[in-house]
Amino acid sequence: MSTFHSSTRVRRTPELWASRLSRRGTALILVLLMTVTLAAIAMSAILLTGSGGMIGRYYDRERDFRYAAEASLQMGKARLLRDTTIHLPDSGYVTLISGGTITGADGIVIPNVKVNLYAGLSGNTTGQFGQFASIVAEAYDAGGTRYVRRLEMQAENFARYAMFTDTFSGGLCYSTGEFIRGRAHSNQIWNSCGSPTYYDTVSAVQTVGGGSPTYMKGKINGAPYIPIPPVSRLATLHNHALSGNLDVVPNGTDLSSVRTRIEFTAIDLNADSNITDDNEGFIRVYQAVGTAASAGRLRSSLAFGVSSGAVAEDSLCGDFHTDSSGHANFYPVWVHNQAWFAAGPLFPGATAGAVNDKFVGTINSSARDKMMQNASFRCYMSGDPHLVATERRNRLPLGTLNNWEWQKGGDDTTLTDSTKYGYWQQWSGDPTPVITALTGTNGKWQGWKAHAKTLWPLYRTLNPNSKGVIHVHGPVVLSGILRGRVTLYAATTGSQVGQVGYGDDLVYAQDPASVTCANLLGVISDDDQMILDNAINSPQRAAGSSGTYRWTDGDDNGMTTSHDFVLHGVTMSRLGTVGVENFSSHPEFIGPCNAAISGRGCIRQAGGVIEEDISATYNNAGAGFGENRSVDVCLNTMSPPYFPTTGRYSDNRFYEIDPARYNITTLFQSLQGGF
Repeated sequence: MSTFHSSTRVRRTPELWASRLSRRGTALILVLLMTVTLAAIAMSAILLTGSGGMIGRYYDRERDFRYAAEASLQMGKARLLRDTTIHLPDSGYVTLISGGTITGADGIVIPNVKVNLYAGLSGNTTGQFGQFASIVAEAYDAGGTRYVRRLEMQAENFARYAMFTDTFSGGLCYSTGEFIRGRAHSNQIWNSCGSPTYYDTVSAVQTVGGGSPTYMKGKINGAPYIPIPPVSRLATLHNHALSGNLDVVPNGTDLSSVRTRIEFTAIDLNADSNITDDNEGFIRVYQAVGTAASAGRLRSSLAFGVSSGAVAEDSLCGDFHTDSSGHANFYPVWVHNQAWFAAGPLFPGATAGAVNDKFVGTINSSARDKMMQNASFRCYMSGDPHLVATERRNRLPLGTLNNWEWQKGGDDTTLTDSTKYGYWQQWSGDPTPVITALTGTNGKWQGWKAHAKTLWPLYRTLNPNSKGVIHVHGPVVLSGILRGRVTLYAATTGSQVGQVGYGDDLVYAQDPASVTCANLLGVISDDDQMILDNAINSPQRAAGSSGTYRWTDGDDNGMTTSHDFVLHGVTMSRLGTVGVENFSSHPEFIGPCNAAISGRGCIRQAGGVIEEDISATYNNAGAGFGENRSVDVCLNTMSPPYFPTTGRYSDNRFYEIDPARYNITTLFQSLQGGF
């Protein structure tokens, strides 16, 4: 038999105690770890609470700085709008507030915050493309903390007004049938009679009242006064014109004796059948000279005092006849009894007076009336190419002139640079780029190359120093087609009064109603601007009350509006009016403007009028022009070069400035630029 031995050993008590004693510090470590963890959590909570409080205080502080800066910006804006003594320099800035404090709406000063406030021009400070100003607010404390914010503002331009007048004389009013399609303002009252229509807001420093007008956008009484700009604000225009060789010295002292006219001219340089390219805009300057070149040559009128051959209208007015080739040629009145006219290709073998009522023997009122019955009868101003038979007959300088060069009818290609009566002044700049550009023309434009020196280019590719400014030292007559962006200033210079007369329509190369901002014109004068009472703007009657009425204005500028005066651009008369010459004289009763009994038609202006004195344009009894003005929508955001501003500003945009690299002097140096 065998014996069984167990391997299990029963542990004795002393051994168990020894085992336990070997793990004795574990609990203590756990306790310590828990304690440290809880302490860390507590500390974190304390730190988070403290940080949250600090962040909250920082946000409160930032809010105070932001509030102080923005409040300062609004205070600066208010000062610029109301304090006309503040002048912003062309360079640098002015300090409006230094170390100031800001009081909240609760009447408590924001603690521990000071502000500095500065203002200056920014962007292109010359004003060529509008004017901008910046106000910079710096909020800071004694510890060196700063918050800097900039408000850029756009200066309100006078060009945005469709009608602006400094004075509104008693007895004047806007009446039934008249329209103003843009913003209107008066520094006195605004008065209506009947039922005119205002398509935009009408405001007045006193009251807007009278009649029963239609206000599409309401009216404002008690509006702020807006001063007409003083001549000092226009002084730089002369220098801008000189830089582009666009400075004109006229003949004559006022509109009654003016002998200088500027004709805006557009030429198709690249033969693409339009005149809309940037470099296709020019002006031509006509100077009438000598005793034979009285102001009447720019202001002809068949209605007053006609006689045989010697008066201006006989050489400036006439009719068209079509030759055997089908080409229409213009013949002035005086040539109709010349032998060469009767023996020419129009009437071969005819004798004087034997052809028809367009060809007469003795030139008298009856003969003129017969010519006026021709639908093509019209008048031109001296120097026009249609007047070849008149202009070349005794041309300057004196020399041999073949009969065939002047014994013929004219059209828009028969250019004459110099005549007995005057000359087209040569441009003082380098004509080489113009001559080169003219090589690309064709058709009727080809003949211009020989006359390139009489073209004054407006655009920089042909006139590198042009700034879009034309300066005239006295009175001038305007007309033509403008391609470009131009401001013309007729300044009073000594005895020569800065007046402007419109001898014919003055329009853009592109209709501003269909192509916005392609062209812009501003015409500023120290004195009056008048739609001239000449044979082009006013219907004519050669034989007294029994004669034929005829508008003699054609559509040479593409505007088929012979019964209206058409002007594209904004006009400003600083010390006078923008009106109609002899508005109440010789009633015609045949050219109403809407419901207004105006006689001569409508003033169709796309742009604005700014004037010292508002004046009547018609008498509601058959004389003058009614008003039908509209605003060029481009002028709400843009303006002609260097056109004056009203001194009022509107917010454009806000900027925050990095305070770490902020320095007010270097900031404005970086903001300001110009030409």
